[in-house]
Amino acid sequence: MLGNQIDANAFLKKAYEEYLQIFSSGDLESELHYLSYEFDFIHDRDIDIFGRMMIEDDLREITNILNEWCHLLHRWYAWNKVLDFYKKDEQKEWELESEFLELIINKCLFVPSRIKDTFISVGIENFHQIRLAFDKKYKDEIRGYDPILPKLEPIYLNRRKKEKILRKVLHFCDYNDFFYELMSLNDRHYQKKLTGDYRNLNSHNIAPRITAGIVSPVIRTIIKTTKMEENADGSYSEVEVKGNTSIAYSFGGKQPLDRNILFNANLEEFKKAISCYKEFKSLLMETISKIPNRK
Repeated sequence: MLGNQIDANAFLKKAYEEYLQIFSSGDLESELHYLSYEFDFIHDRDIDIFGRMMIEDDLREITNILNEWCHLLHRWYAWNKVLDFYKKDEQKEWELESEFLELIINKCLFVPSRIKDTFISVGIENFHQIRLAFDKKYKDEIRGYDPILPKLEPIYLNRRKKEKILRKVLHFCDYNDFFYELMSLNDRHYQKKLTGDYRNLNSHNIAPRITAGIVSPVIRTIIKTTKMEENADGSYSEVEVKGNTSIAYSFGGKQPLDRNILFNANLEEFKKAISCYKEFKSLLMETISKIPNRK
């Protein structure tokens, strides 16, 4: 028993040393860059102290999210390279993925949806503050977004409704480039086709596994009821019974997702998020530049 534990520890240690060598080599540096924390354009403008703090702190947190994602992608890439060495030994490959990589993949697959929602929510709040700073007739009120009497409870809006509110807040400026990048993030092709709806299923149901293992092998579906009907020539055809449905059970299940395909898809989402960040920050800088300097 002790000998087996020593062998297992030696195996994990060797794999981790291989990972560190690849991670330190910086193979992905040409594609993945950390964002800088340059927010000086906010400081000298005549923005209310709370508004100024809100804009800077929110931008810093978005930068933190993207930099953390960048770091996780570097780690994921290095572990993919290590695990490729062990493809002929599926048990060892699975052990390494479970021990070192599974949580990294899980966190990365949640970020595209998270960062899109963050851009929308932060955009509503930040550009509202900017409008307050340079338009004295603009009221400190976001209709459909702010809690209302009598309960003053938070309003939980879906993404489409928040997008509409963001457009209304932004109507004072040219936001088309920002919205083009925003809408490209976490699109249906990425969600359903490339990741098997992993993020949504992981939150609310049973998500597909990574690399190995089939889940939900029995499928229950609602289908249109049919019957066999004799044709004039004596043959039979299946025809629909209008207005009726039936329950069908079948074997199928969700196939495992390939971690290398997932990585490439997630990397592309990261690049989209960086483009969105640049447009978001550019729009902040452009609109803030219209605000007079503090006296």
